Amino acid sequence: MDLLQKIAKRVFRKQTAIFLFFLFLSANFWLMHSIGSNKEIIVVYRIDYINLPNNVIIANSSQKDITVSLRDNKTSFLHYLFVKQTPAITIDLKGINRNAKAGQKTYSIDNIVENTIKKDFGHRVEIINFNPKVLIVEYSTLSSKKVPVILKRKEGEIKVRNQYIISDSIIPTPQEVTIYGSWEKIKAIDAVEITDLNNDSLDKTTEIYYTLRSNKNITFSPKGINIKVPVEKSTEKNITVEIACKNAPNGLDMKAFPQEVNIVLLVPLSKFNHITANDLTAYVDYEKRSSDNKCIVELTSKDSRLKILRVSPQEVEFSLEEKSRPK
Repeated sequence: MDLLQKIAKRVFRKQTAIFLFFLFLSANFWLMHSIGSNKEIIVVYRIDYINLPNNVIIANSSQKDITVSLRDNKTSFLHYLFVKQTPAITIDLKGINRNAKAGQKTYSIDNIVENTIKKDFGHRVEIINFNPKVLIVEYSTLSSKKVPVILKRKEGEIKVRNQYIISDSIIPTPQEVTIYGSWEKIKAIDAVEITDLNNDSLDKTTEIYYTLRSNKNITFSPKGINIKVPVEKSTEKNITVEIACKNAPNGLDMKAFPQEVNIVLLVPLSKFNHITANDLTAYVDYEKRSSDNKCIVELTSKDSRLKILRVSPQEVEFSLEEKSRPK
């Protein structure tokens, strides 16, 4: 029984091999015949409009593709059939009148079609016909306004490596952009806000390119913003600051104990010698006192980029004394 099965398998494999051989041979004969004879195909070219002024929009009724009939007896068509699935013809719109409210422009495209076909299929291909012969591009202009670019950075959104710090202001370039759209769509926009700047952890000054999100109603010029993030190595710095007192009851003087607080900052190396106690204010607020007559030490800084690591002590006791009367 096993012998019969082995014989059957061998016969089946041999017949399959013979079938595939003749199938391959037939396909080659067909392909050689097809290539050797004149063939006609129809190619639909997508129209890509370029150099459209920012304040101009093309009407939906404008032509979106061109149909071309071709003849050739070479293998150039195989390139189209197997590789170039969505060919395109480029139309340059830089001559459109950007100051007109609306209009149309006519383009004779004979040379454009011929040059594109020869580039895609070679010089021996014959162009039988193409349609349309002339492109009529209908367009209208948009309203525009300039608005500032505002960087709204969340704490920790721009990440830096350990022992590094953002050392200076982050300024977008340019600091204003032009927005285009119908007046109803853009009149309420007073600024472009950049709120998400995801990045790898930085260890040097870096420029981040932020693409502005256009849609069918609103576009931007330029299309993106360069954001320079100054980064350098950091170090710790200890500063002692006198504690001020706020909102003491009328007629009373308030004193904190202790009267000074030690603050540990993370600062850029280049600014280590320039940051002093004058850059920080430490204070306690009588109206925020706890039930055991203690106040939390609060801090303000002239430079929002200073990173406070530790404060000691974090809360202090206080005393109240009658103000001395002038003699």
